[in-house]
Amino acid sequence: MFSLGPEAVHEIEQVIAAAIAPAFLLTGIFSVLNVLAGRLARLVDRERAIREGKSEALEDERPRLGERARCIHRSIVSCVVAAIMLCVLIVWSFAGAFLGLPVAWVLAVLLVAAMVAMIVALLFFLKEVRVASRHLPLNADDD
Repeated sequence: MFSLGPEAVHEIEQVIAAAIAPAFLLTGIFSVLNVLAGRLARLVDRERAIREGKSEALEDERPRLGERARCIHRSIVSCVVAAIMLCVLIVWSFAGAFLGLPVAWVLAVLLVAAMVAMIVALLFFLKEVRVASRHLPLNADDD
């Protein structure tokens, strides 16, 4: 059915080589997701401790926890969207090679869209860190 002559093997090797970069990007995205999941877990634990009376909430802490959780959730969603786009990019690369379709524009659009989704994820992460650090007791007068 499928003949894997030298030309086909060479083309598959090229597709594999081109798919390595998005695969490495996926590794980075999964690392960011791991950080975000850890931060979200700490927020959930803190909120649960407050709700169960194991710890007192600081002034305006609960609304800040909610805002931080929303930022982290949006960041996670954006990371997952970026990862899905990169996975589709890898699959589309192979589909294009096997079916002989011109896929360069599709691949370029998927890569750019994945990077935009990552930018959005990092901006939400930055916002969450800013909200978290804005209310820390870092007043120099407390020395």
